[in-house]
Parts: sequence; structure tokens; C-alpha cells
Amino acid sequence: MKSWKAVRFGTPEEALRIQESDIPVPGDGQIAVQIRAASVSLPDRLMIQGHHPLIKSTPFSPGIEVAGIVSAAGNGAPFAVGDRVMTTTAYAAGWGGFAEYCLADATRTVLVPSHMTDVEAAGFLVPYKNAQVALVQRAVLHQGETLLVLGASGTSGAAAIQFAKALDAQVIAVSSSSAKLEFCREIGADHVINYKTDDILDRVNELTQGKGADVIFDPVGGGLGNQASKAIARRGRFLLIGFASGSWTQLDPLDIAVRDYSVVGVFSARLTPEELARTHSEVIALAQEGRIYTPIRKVFPFQDVPAALTYLTSDDLMGRVIVEIS
Repeated sequence: MKSWKAVRFGTPEEALRIQESDIPVPGDGQIAVQIRAASVSLPDRLMIQGHHPLIKSTPFSPGIEVAGIVSAAGNGAPFAVGDRVMTTTAYAAGWGGFAEYCLADATRTVLVPSHMTDVEAAGFLVPYKNAQVALVQRAVLHQGETLLVLGASGTSGAAAIQFAKALDAQVIAVSSSSAKLEFCREIGADHVINYKTDDILDRVNELTQGKGADVIFDPVGGGLGNQASKAIARRGRFLLIGFASGSWTQLDPLDIAVRDYSVVGVFSARLTPEELARTHSEVIALAQEGRIYTPIRKVFPFQDVPAALTYLTSDDLMGRVIVEIS
């Protein structure tokens, strides 16, 4: 089979080469997937740059999320050859998704609903699982509460917007351009803030009658996270999701105590199989009801994986970037 391998750390163009590999054979509890589509994400770029905590050396095959057809199932895997599935790959073991086949853990695999295309399925599972864990399990976002979403036009932010609306919350989306903010409105945001031209605190106070945001969803970090923290409500919850800016938000313990809010870490990769099953069940149910869906920005062919990864840094990036394998 053909697969993209990072043979060194660096830019996608410097690091990636197409190589021939054997088709993987699943072990107990695993499946092999003939990949039809794979999503492109920030963690993939971090791997290639040498900044991902699970990838310490080259060569390796990046690509975390895929959709495809089960080509083989190991002992105990509750899937049959020919099932159409979406899953996270065994990328840390060398079987990433920018390839014709990969390995995956059966507990991290879900049958694709009939209404979803392969391209939509490839970009669905991880962001909506993360949104469910963040908003339902960790923040316990209630109907009518206000969620402030940073990086709102990106993968994580877009999923948070849709999931919060499915919970009947009010959503304020924060991004950097009128085009990105219009995209946020299209996928459900009630209000938008351009952080380059507007003061986040002033706008949130205006929109919430001075109360502030009950929950802040922060996949960006850096100075934007610190700026947004000023707009949190008393007894609000600040969700540490990621650091797309290159650094984590640095919050002051005195400020946390005096203004009486909580800081909550979110890391959905540590869910037990039972927790995963419940989470997957909820996000699939919402997808089947049409309340959440994958917003696709651009689809690249398999031979253009380096270009797809480079496109993640584009100023006009909104929604998901997908690679079609077949």
C-alpha cells in the first residue's frame, strides 16, 4: 500500500514522502481500515514539526481521523469486513491516516450513519467527541447559559458552536475576520466578536447585560485566552482545550479566586471504553437528528497531503480540511 511518511521533522514539504508499506494486520481488539477519506488537523502539523508528545522520532505516518471500509477485524472487534466506519487511527504505533490502509482500536470506531458521506465522516468524530466531553462532561453547560468560543471558525470552535446550540445555549463566537464570523453565524452562533477590532470584555458585557460568559471554550491560548478570561461570569468555567497560538493561556490564581470562577482541563483521549461508547452514542444521535454536521472547507487529493497540511495555516481557513484517499 501507499502511505505518506514523515522521514524527518520539518515543514510538510520537507518532511513527507510517499512510501510503499505492507497492508496492516489487526491484532486483538483492532480493525484494519481501507481508507476513503482522512481529515487534516493541527495535531498532524505538530507531529511533523516534532512538537507532538506522542511522536518522538521519525519515520511515522501522520493522520488521526479517517473514514473507510473495514478490511480485516481482529479477535474481539465487533465489526465485520465491509462495514463503513469512522475512527481514530493507531498513528502513535505507525499506522496514520494519510495512507491507503490503517489500523484502529475498535473501541474508538463507530459505524458511519447512512446520511454521511465519507468526506463528512472523516472530519466528524474527533471534534464532536471533544465538544461533548468539554461542554457536557466537564463544563456541564446548561440550557440558556452563554458560551464564549475562541478560535470559533476552526475545527474545535465550529464543533463547540454547533454542540452548544444543540444544548440550547447562547453562543458568542470570537474570530479574526468578517468572513470567519459570517461562517460562525451560518453554523449557529447567536453573536460574533472580531477580536482585532472589538474589545471582548465590552462586547460580552453588552451582550450579557454585564453578567459575562458562563463558559469560555479556549482552543487558542496565548494573549487571546487571557483577554477573554476577563469576560467570564462569576462561577463561570474556563475550558483549557488547546494552544493553537503556540502557548497556553496563563491564568492568575488570585484572579481565579477573587472573581470566583473555575479552570477546567479537557483531554478526551483518556476516556474509558465505556465513556467513549456513551459519548459516541450521543454525538451520533445528534448527527442523525441533523443538529450537528461536518462543515467542509476544502478537499485535497491523496497526492497533495503536504499542501493540505500547509493550508491549515491559511488566513481563510474555516471548517474542516479533508484528504480523499481513493
